[in-house]
Amino acid sequence: MEKIEIIEGLLYIAGDVGLTEEQLIMHVPVTKQQLQQEIEKHHKPHLEISRHGQTYFLKTTPRMEKYIDRILQDKPKNRLSQAALEVLAIIAYNQPASRAMIEELRGVQSDGPITTLLNKGLIMKKNVENERASHFVTTRTFLYVFGLESLADLPTQDDIQEQEEIDLFFDNLKEEKNDG
Repeated sequence: MEKIEIIEGLLYIAGDVGLTEEQLIMHVPVTKQQLQQEIEKHHKPHLEISRHGQTYFLKTTPRMEKYIDRILQDKPKNRLSQAALEVLAIIAYNQPASRAMIEELRGVQSDGPITTLLNKGLIMKKNVENERASHFVTTRTFLYVFGLESLADLPTQDDIQEQEEIDLFFDNLKEEKNDG
C-alpha cells in the first residue's frame, strides 16, 4: 500500500477529530518531511487533506458539495420526535424507569413516545420485583444506534454542556460567514 493511501485511510477513520502530525508519523512509516511531501502531492478531485494547526483532516472538495447536499436531502427522515428523545433520555439515565416517573419528569402523558421507542426496539419493558408498574430499560439496539459500548459511555452533564458551547461557537462562525 502507498503511504498516501494509508494516510488517507487513517484520516477517513478519524473523521471530524482529525489526526495530529505526530499521530500520523507514529502510525505511518514516514518522517515529518515525507509526510509533508505525501500530502503536497495528494490531488484528488473529490477529496483533500487540510491542516489546521498540527491536526490534519480529510474532507470533500467544494466540487462534491452539490452531490453531498442531494444525498443528505434524500436521506429518509427517520428521526425521533423531541418527545421521544426526552423519554429516551429519562429512561437511559434513570433505568429502570416507570411510566409514572417518566410522566412526572416530563409533566405530560408519554404513551405515544414510549410506544414509538418500544416499536423501534430502543427500549423494552422490565419487571421490577415487588412493583406492579411497568418499567423500561434501554436495549442493545439503543447502544448500537447511539454508538455506545455500555451505559457508562453516556455523556455526563459536563460533556453535554461542553458540546453545547462548541455547537454555539460553530453556529456563530456559520452566521459570520453567511453575513460576510
